[in-house]
Amino acid sequence: MKTLTRSMVRHAHAIAREVGARVILLYADVVEEDQDLAALIKDVDFRVILVSRRVDFRAPAGWGELCAVVRVPDIALTRAGQIKVATLVASAERLVRVGDRILCLTGIDRSGIIDTIMVLDIGSEIEMFAESAGEPLPSDVTPAVFERLLSLASELGVEGREGRPVGTLFVLGDHERVQSQSHQLVINPFHGYPESERNVLDPKLEETIKEFSAIDGAFIIRGDGVILNAGRYLAPRIKLEEPLPQGLGTRHEAAASITANTDSIALCISQSTGTVSIFKHGRLITDIAKPRGRTSDGF
Repeated sequence: MKTLTRSMVRHAHAIAREVGARVILLYADVVEEDQDLAALIKDVDFRVILVSRRVDFRAPAGWGELCAVVRVPDIALTRAGQIKVATLVASAERLVRVGDRILCLTGIDRSGIIDTIMVLDIGSEIEMFAESAGEPLPSDVTPAVFERLLSLASELGVEGREGRPVGTLFVLGDHERVQSQSHQLVINPFHGYPESERNVLDPKLEETIKEFSAIDGAFIIRGDGVILNAGRYLAPRIKLEEPLPQGLGTRHEAAASITANTDSIALCISQSTGTVSIFKHGRLITDIAKPRGRTSDGF
């Protein structure tokens, strides 16, 4: 195992104890060999959340409740993107919450080297997350559905559709109020299909969603994953109390406004930059930037 990685883990353990961290978040895909990962966890000697984009990834045997696993989209992410996505998923699964201090260890995928340590206070780290980032999801939204949409949005942001950039918007949860404050721009392509055939958790629907992502308007998705509408124009009955950060357009404003007036969460993909912006309670929770290069070697 690389000397740098050993040193980083050793110092991370000491830092975590000194600053009162609740958990260490370790990006497992950085490590090349499973036996090296097991050795790292032993060295950490702390409650660990392992992050991986491998579907078949499992925690080393024998660690039980001290070692949880979260899965993130199988795409290239910057180091900051890795931490943001992993923290959002961990929050959705209630592994972390507002007020927690977590220590994050990451690096370039499959490099075998951990080269970054970051300490985050969930709920107060405004450079990475808004205050509401660590709050539970809307009451009718299941974590698996949010995680699936986060994965789809991240893939569209990085890859686009057939090599072309796309901009689209997913609104998840509180569907009745969302629908009452919106109307169709085009004929709804999901109308009339059985619910079992239009759930985002069905892998067979992925290409259909990506194909319709080029349609103007938003996807409206029920908390259990059933897609109710695509091509929906949002007309929320409320104005934002705070202006959005500079550089965000009308799609982002619609995303923020609908979440300000409903108990929903919105994922907005910028066509110009590929950045995924996530909104709740009318505010930007966080954004996940598209890597500049083909690998996640930028922070």
